[in-house]
Amino acid sequence: MGVATTAVTAQEAMDGHAGHMVMAADRAPMAGVADHGVVVDFELVGRDGALVRDEDFRGRHVLLGFGFTHCEHICPLMALNMGRVVGEAGREVTGIFVSVDTERDTAEITDDYASHFGEAMLGLSGSIEQINAAAKNFKVSYAVTKTQDAYTVQHTANVFLIDPAGELVDVFNFSTSPENILEAIR
Repeated sequence: MGVATTAVTAQEAMDGHAGHMVMAADRAPMAGVADHGVVVDFELVGRDGALVRDEDFRGRHVLLGFGFTHCEHICPLMALNMGRVVGEAGREVTGIFVSVDTERDTAEITDDYASHFGEAMLGLSGSIEQINAAAKNFKVSYAVTKTQDAYTVQHTANVFLIDPAGELVDVFNFSTSPENILEAIR
């Protein structure tokens, strides 16, 4: 009858919000991206069980978003928009969907989910420690709460645009149009 909770709170301003935590505007305020505090650094697990690191994507743009595969509304829209950008970019762009639901979403399940949104979309997972480290670096908050009657996942739903040098360019709301993200890539 107890409640089990796993949480990472990387932004105190996000505390207390239910459901998906998103920035109110189309774009998160990124004037001076370096001042935002996001560190582009992750070491996660790919479909084949191999470690996948941020530096593996040098030389191409990356769209990265955190979510979970059992999400019914927000995550599919985020992944769909990311997949459209990746499909329309006309250059080396990879979309990465990272699951924060370490209990239900294996790397294979997450990759299957992401690949439904485009050929250059991939899904990554990892241990709770790996997900916590990546979430902390990207200032993503998430919580998985389990009770007898419910399994709830809450998370920040932003899309991070990373340039070919591995630097953060911009942060977008999950529902930002593919056209706006494409404009930032060009």
